[in-house]
Amino acid sequence: MSGSLPIIFAIYPILLSGITLVWLLKRRHQHWFEWTIQVLAGAAVIIFIFMTGPWAFTSYYLRYVVLGLFAFIAVLSYYRTKAGNAGVPVQNAAVSLPAVLAFFLFAVLDTLAIGSYHSAGKSLDVAFPLRSGKYYVLQGGTSIVTNPFHALGNNKLAVDIVKLNSFGNRANGIAPKALSAYQIFGEKLHSPCQGSILEVRDSLPDNPPAHPDTSHPKGNYLVLQCLVGDILMAHLRRGSIMALPGDAVTMGQPLAEIGNSGNTLEPHLHIEATKDGKPVRLGFNGLSLSINSLVTAK
Repeated sequence: MSGSLPIIFAIYPILLSGITLVWLLKRRHQHWFEWTIQVLAGAAVIIFIFMTGPWAFTSYYLRYVVLGLFAFIAVLSYYRTKAGNAGVPVQNAAVSLPAVLAFFLFAVLDTLAIGSYHSAGKSLDVAFPLRSGKYYVLQGGTSIVTNPFHALGNNKLAVDIVKLNSFGNRANGIAPKALSAYQIFGEKLHSPCQGSILEVRDSLPDNPPAHPDTSHPKGNYLVLQCLVGDILMAHLRRGSIMALPGDAVTMGQPLAEIGNSGNTLEPHLHIEATKDGKPVRLGFNGLSLSINSLVTAK
C-alpha cells in the first residue's frame, strides 16, 4: 500500500478535476438558473482541488491549467445555454440535487481550506530553513483538510516541505525508487533561529522510498530551543547533523541535511514547534503557510 500512495496522490486531483469538467461540459441546461447552480457547484469542487490537491506529485503548475480549463468550459456552457434555451421561463428550470449538494459540501471544505492559513493563537515566526530553490508545502495549516496526517498525530500544526524541480514536481517522476531522484534529498538545513540544541539523533539509516521505519517516527532529528519556543526538525540524513546537545547556534547556521529516516514515505523536511509543551503554529519570515504554498528561497 505504501508504494501505491504516490500514484494515488498523483491521480486524485487530476481524476476529480476531470470528472468535474466533463460533468459541466456534457450537461445540457434548460435555463440560465440551472447553469448558475451547476457552475457554482463545479467552481466549489475545482477551488477545493486547486487549494488542497497534492499537485507536487505531478506538477504544481498543472493546477493553473485546470483552473483555466474550468473557466473556458464554464463560458462555453453559458453560451450554449443562452443560444439553445432562450426564453425558457424560470419555473421550467430543473435544478440538479447533486449539484446543490456538491456546492454546499465543497463550499464548507473550501472555507476550511481558506481558514487553514489562520490560527486562533499566536504563531512562532522564524526564518525559512531552506535556501536554494522553490519549496512546496506538502502538508500544513490548521485544518484537517490541508494537514490530514498531522491532524491525527501528536502535532496537528506541523509542516512537511519538499523541493520542486523545473517541472513543478518534487521528484523525477511520480514514485522513483532512488532517493537521489527526490529534489530535497541531501538539501542543506539551516537554523531558523538563534538558540541552542536540546536533542539530537543521527544514527538511523535513510529508508528506500515507500519503506517507512514506523518504529522510529522522527527518524534522525534535532530539537532547537529558541527564545520563543522549541523547534523539531525530523527525517534528517544519517551522519549529516553538525551540532550536539548543548551547542549554541546562530540563525542561518548549517545544521544538517534532509534525508529519509524514520516514518516517512519519501524525503521531506518535517518541522514543528511547541511552546510550554503545546503545539504552536510556525510562520516563516512573516508568512503563514498551508498546503500548496510555495516559497522561493536563495
